[in-house]
Amino acid sequence: MNWPLAIVGSYLLFMVAGIALAAVGRLRPDKLAPFGELVESIMQHRITRIGTFMAWWWLGWHFMVGATIR
Repeated sequence: MNWPLAIVGSYLLFMVAGIALAAVGRLRPDKLAPFGELVESIMQHRITRIGTFMAWWWLGWHFMVGATIR
C-alpha cells in the first residue's frame, strides 16, 4: 500500500466531509446546527471552556512543542 497516498487521500476526504457538513449546516439549520451556533452553545458553560482550552493546549504541546524540541 502506498502510505503517503493513503494519508493524503484521508486528509482530502476529511476536508470534503467538513466542507459538506458546513454547507448543510448553513443551508438546513433545522437539520444540522451551523458550526458557530455549536461553538456558542458549548462555550456558555465554564467547564466546557476549560476543557476546550486544555484540549487545544494538549494538542499544541504534543504536536508543536514536541516537534521543535527533538
